Amino acid sequence: MFIKNYPFKNMVHYSLDKYVVTCEEAASAKGIPLKNELKSLILNTSIGLYLLNIPGDSLANLRSVKMVLNVKEVYLAGENILHKLRVQAGTVTPLLEQIWELPQLLSLEVLKCEFVSTNAGVLDKYIIFSPKILMTHSNIITGHFIK
Repeated sequence: MFIKNYPFKNMVHYSLDKYVVTCEEAASAKGIPLKNELKSLILNTSIGLYLLNIPGDSLANLRSVKMVLNVKEVYLAGENILHKLRVQAGTVTPLLEQIWELPQLLSLEVLKCEFVSTNAGVLDKYIIFSPKILMTHSNIITGHFIK
């Protein structure tokens, strides 16, 4: 399957010696600052699904998301949606083609990082990349989406 502007096809995958689920676990296992661990959340809104990317040391500000998207309802996608997208908790990442296809929200704080890391769609593999790569997405909105 070819997806326009999909930048992750040939990136190097690194392995961990254990499974990690949370950003805290991942950053610790990799020996990187928590702010450099990309936290990706699938949001369900009245206008469809969105992927929100924020620093791993931050909490999502759903009120900001509502204002930017001009919607009344925004909440984390449930297990049924994750299942349909073929992901589970701890494996949500823009690296997966089915997730890359979603419209995306990117916290400006992520772009301040020299690098970010995220899982490679499984709990024991990851990649490291410049957050600027996320700006190649064809449907991305940047803003202040953290508390």
